[in-house]
Amino acid sequence: MPHLTSSGDEKPNWAIVIHGGAGSDPTKWNEDKTKIREAGLRRALAAGRDALANGRNALDTVELVIRILEDDAAFNAGRGAVLTKEGQVELDASIMDGKTRACGAVAGVTATRNPINLARLVMTETPHVLLAGKGANQFAEQQKVPLVAPDYFLSKARFPESEPHFGTVGCAVLDSDGNLAAGTSTGGTAKKLPGRVGDSPIVGAGTYAANDTCAVSGTGVGEEYIRNSIAYDVAARMRYANESIEDAVTIIMQQTLQAGVGGIIALSKDGKIVMQHNTPGMSCGAADSSGKFETHLALKDGGSPQRRVTTDARKPSKAETEITELLLQQVKDWNQGDIDAFMEPYWNSEQLTFSSGGKVTRGHAKTLLGYKERYPDAKTMGTLAFEGLEFQALGNDAMQVLGIWKLARDNQPMTGRFTLVLRQFPEGWRIIHDHTSKTPEKNSDDTVQQ
Repeated sequence: MPHLTSSGDEKPNWAIVIHGGAGSDPTKWNEDKTKIREAGLRRALAAGRDALANGRNALDTVELVIRILEDDAAFNAGRGAVLTKEGQVELDASIMDGKTRACGAVAGVTATRNPINLARLVMTETPHVLLAGKGANQFAEQQKVPLVAPDYFLSKARFPESEPHFGTVGCAVLDSDGNLAAGTSTGGTAKKLPGRVGDSPIVGAGTYAANDTCAVSGTGVGEEYIRNSIAYDVAARMRYANESIEDAVTIIMQQTLQAGVGGIIALSKDGKIVMQHNTPGMSCGAADSSGKFETHLALKDGGSPQRRVTTDARKPSKAETEITELLLQQVKDWNQGDIDAFMEPYWNSEQLTFSSGGKVTRGHAKTLLGYKERYPDAKTMGTLAFEGLEFQALGNDAMQVLGIWKLARDNQPMTGRFTLVLRQFPEGWRIIHDHTSKTPEKNSDDTVQQ
């Protein structure tokens, strides 16, 4: 496969990004907590780096790294989980393979040492995606994963109880074969209602991976990530709006999620790493085959770029650009008095339909003849303009275009609206249906295409 990168001239052929939760301001932590959190991040990131450097695949690496973080009481996952309102531990996790989009998740497990392992077994050993509560606990016993007594999750001697305890963990990986994977694991929200499930085990909310776009893991107020399908939204913006991974994450952090809600780590198919948070801090880190290796307890400006990205600034799709150019050429041909050239973008078929003034014309030849009868010379044709183009994709190879046409003539200017349906053929986009309406004017029943 081609080598990939996040920046620079050389493209790394593998990359990894991790988080240990978004939340309070790390500048207010004591020295011990800071050292423990930093050490935990570096240990997990180093293990992931070494695994990828030795050719391990993305899915195995995600599971390995999250398992290490689950075993670390410094993070709110596995051993370091927080307690429900009734003083119990309920653990959630999910994992997703970007190559196949296979995924597995567990919610509300109470004795599994490493929920991420169990989530992967749901993916590989069942036809399901998510097992919860009693059923998930029974599945853990059947799969003979390591189980622990409740006291295991209550051992927080290294973390004074007087300090905030948070740290949902996540990992996104690109391996040297170009495959992506992501996973997330959490101990939930402190003093939550028993049975509450957040975004971590919900594929599309807290975790998502697809080789055509990116791998994502979230951390924060799970309900908001579920309501807004945050992890999937990153991929959707890249897939359907052609946004870069940085722009997609930035828009979500700046516009979709309110301040103080959480953070996102994401990794694109070409190795671009993004880490952002709108909370005071987020434990996170990244490494790749170019030599990058960095960990943070908080990012400057939350990792957000200096510019503010808006949805209004999105680039038009390739199809929109091609169709716009085609219509601009039509305008040019019309204004040069060349009706034959103007008609070239129309489907050369008897199935072409043209509707104007309540009359429907079928076929390319009849439509062309109708134009020439209505506009016999350049003076009659006047000067044409299109305005206000709006595009709506109709599947992968068709597009609807709405707009306004204006025809300037000495004796009688006209204007109206048009609706075009275009289809993509091997030779390019062609208009297969044209419906034109004219703004009523006194003493005139004339009409014009588009």
